[in-house]
Amino acid sequence: MKHKRIKAPKLRQCLEAAAAVIVAEEPRLNALDSAIGDGDHGITMRIGFEAVKQKLSILPESAGIGEVLKESGSAFMGATGGAIGPLLGGMLASGEKALSGRTEMGPDEFRLWLAAMETSLSRMGKAKPGDKTILDAVHASCQAASQTGSDSIGEVCAKAAEAATLAAQMTATMLSVKGRSSRLGERVLGHPDPGAVSFSLILHAFANCLKEAADEADPAL
Repeated sequence: MKHKRIKAPKLRQCLEAAAAVIVAEEPRLNALDSAIGDGDHGITMRIGFEAVKQKLSILPESAGIGEVLKESGSAFMGATGGAIGPLLGGMLASGEKALSGRTEMGPDEFRLWLAAMETSLSRMGKAKPGDKTILDAVHASCQAASQTGSDSIGEVCAKAAEAATLAAQMTATMLSVKGRSSRLGERVLGHPDPGAVSFSLILHAFANCLKEAADEADPAL
């Protein structure tokens, strides 16, 4: 069945699903990063999402959408170093203000969160689309979500995930403008940005989590 809206318990499940995917994909993410970076992106992402999962396990059941996102972002930032820590942690946490007072997340709220992620990234990372960063995948997902008129968060998330995956693949054709990889010049061609790939994996985990849920009327959603 189609999920039109979700509540905080289902959001927790989606974040836990993302954590499981990131842990499973750690070797591939490390390999991608080895080609153009330090080779530890997968390790950092795993550590961050393990911290998110731990934080979710101790949050009170009464925690709402905004609190779940804020605490998840804080946990990620607190557990990780390097550039991705504050960037991805800030992306997760950006939902707190964007969704202030919301008790559910539907397509409109999901679009607001994606837009807040892009704003947070642009501000902190000083990047723009085409710079071969995680922002390329986030920007593409925002565009796709805004152009999808469905009233189902599951369908909008799936379209956003598809766009993020395509954008991550396209980063292989780009030169790096930010970070250490910018020093490698044309040697980065043919290699996708690990951060963009990670973000696409997260969105796909969300989409699959929503798709696998059996009953949209379940109060746990």
